[in-house]
Amino acid sequence: MNRFLILVLILLWSLAYSWFWNCNRRPYCFSGTAVSLDTHPVTDSTTITPPAVVDTVQLTVEEQILFTPLDVYFVSGQSGILHTAAVDTFLVTAKRYLAKYPEKQLLITGHTDNDGPDEKNQTLSEVRADKVKSLLVTEGIKANQMSTEGKGEKEPIASNDTNEGKAKNRRATIRLKK
Repeated sequence: MNRFLILVLILLWSLAYSWFWNCNRRPYCFSGTAVSLDTHPVTDSTTITPPAVVDTVQLTVEEQILFTPLDVYFVSGQSGILHTAAVDTFLVTAKRYLAKYPEKQLLITGHTDNDGPDEKNQTLSEVRADKVKSLLVTEGIKANQMSTEGKGEKEPIASNDTNEGKAKNRRATIRLKK
């Protein structure tokens, strides 16, 4: 019986240690649910689409990544976000690029769906942009190299008539300022 108990304790210890390493040593642990950025910042993004205005032939690979807007999505009425590999790529690239060019800045624009009053949505979009900025500051990007703005519900990218469209409109967009 003692051998079985020792094996169970070793198994439980290894599972707890793995969880600690993956969730506490790394600042972001994807749990499958939205988490408030006040405690555990986590982000999610969609497919990166190339910008229409910027001539990508003259841009470096870093600039192509940074000028391509990265959309980070939120849970309705909250500032909690989910985290993916696209965000990791953007963060690593942004840190390296902004360290090389300290005069450059990132622009973070917050957006909401059309649920609720306009004033509340405007405030929520500003809070979301600020939360993403604080996430980037914890990642090592200097606060003076970022600016934020909130657009409220004024610039939807999808119809607010469906839940899927509303989910796409609850976002913050990060890109390099031109």
